[in-house]
Amino acid sequence: MIFQVAYRNFLGQGMRAILNVSVTALIIIATIFSLSLLNGFQAQSLKNLSITDVGGGHYRVPGFDILSPTDWEDLTRKIPETLSQFAHEQKAEVLVQQGQLFINNRLFPVQLRGLEMEQKLLDLPMAKLQEWSKPVEDIVPIIIGKQMSRKSKLNVGDQVVMKWRDKHGAVDALDTEVVDVIPLVNPRVDKGVAWLRLDHLRQITQRDKEITWVVVDEQKGNVEGLEFIDVDYLMRDLLALLKNDRRNTRLIIGILLMLAAISVFNAQYLNIFKRQKEIGTLMAMGMTPKQVIRLFTLEGSLAAIGAVFMAVILGVPFFIWFQATGFDVSHLSETGIPVRENIFLKFNVREIVSTISVIVFLMVIVAWWPVRRLSKLEPTLALRGRGIT
Repeated sequence: MIFQVAYRNFLGQGMRAILNVSVTALIIIATIFSLSLLNGFQAQSLKNLSITDVGGGHYRVPGFDILSPTDWEDLTRKIPETLSQFAHEQKAEVLVQQGQLFINNRLFPVQLRGLEMEQKLLDLPMAKLQEWSKPVEDIVPIIIGKQMSRKSKLNVGDQVVMKWRDKHGAVDALDTEVVDVIPLVNPRVDKGVAWLRLDHLRQITQRDKEITWVVVDEQKGNVEGLEFIDVDYLMRDLLALLKNDRRNTRLIIGILLMLAAISVFNAQYLNIFKRQKEIGTLMAMGMTPKQVIRLFTLEGSLAAIGAVFMAVILGVPFFIWFQATGFDVSHLSETGIPVRENIFLKFNVREIVSTISVIVFLMVIVAWWPVRRLSKLEPTLALRGRGIT
């Protein structure tokens, strides 16, 4: 009976009930959307970083720092037998050296990164290097990314002089040709990087079988002379950025929930203030204060229940449409974030259930909080409209 009375009273609120339900439903949709969009962004960016550079971790020469190019020549070593025996799907050998390109009468410092052509672990389009058949003594082929191309003003077919130091410290130079400009979603392997065949870079620097690091699909145990760098460390900058974004998202969600709670609290408080005579009548007819509190709490809680149904009705079509189009993040092409393609939502059932549960629980609490005063209400004063001041 209490539910039927509460339901009838809730519908009798008219536009006020519709607004409360609509606002709460939109907050539910906005919360699920923001969390799912962040999940999709995180999944895509981490995937792009993994398939283009990180893999399952690196076995590096101890002391190597990508931010200290003057030390790169001294931090290489021959690849250990324990790593060289793995299949090409399990490892990718990389040699990094400092170099310079002489472009339009100016020196352009670059990272010369040699990659073995047989590897199948990293998703890098190096077909043009693999097809190269001319002797390296005549001209050295390189591949650059689109960001590198824009910054250096180099295009496919351009030939410039490339300078480097060999293993013994002697400066050498050869003509190099840009054989391809490729789209790379990961700025780490694009900005300031010139890609070479590993055998070519080893030959011109006289570093036979040497590597700077080896990308592996998973940790292979201890390797003498190399230290293992795990995925979390290699992705620490991106993970810190995503952690900060998630913290900011939760702050915004908290503000939205607070606004929804204030809306329901305000409506509930005004409701019991204006309906004092009705409350007095119910108590005079034999309804206990606890029953009255239960009635008004249930009446206020129906807004949260209605919001869940409205969120399903409005949210499902919106999410279906969004998953078909995605969110364009091409404006991030000049940033250090490894995402260029459209971002799609990645739903986490646990997050969705917890979000709806928290919102419903919060709405029930703010619906109950104002009416708890009814336990001390005098029916005679309520009938006169003076029970609550």
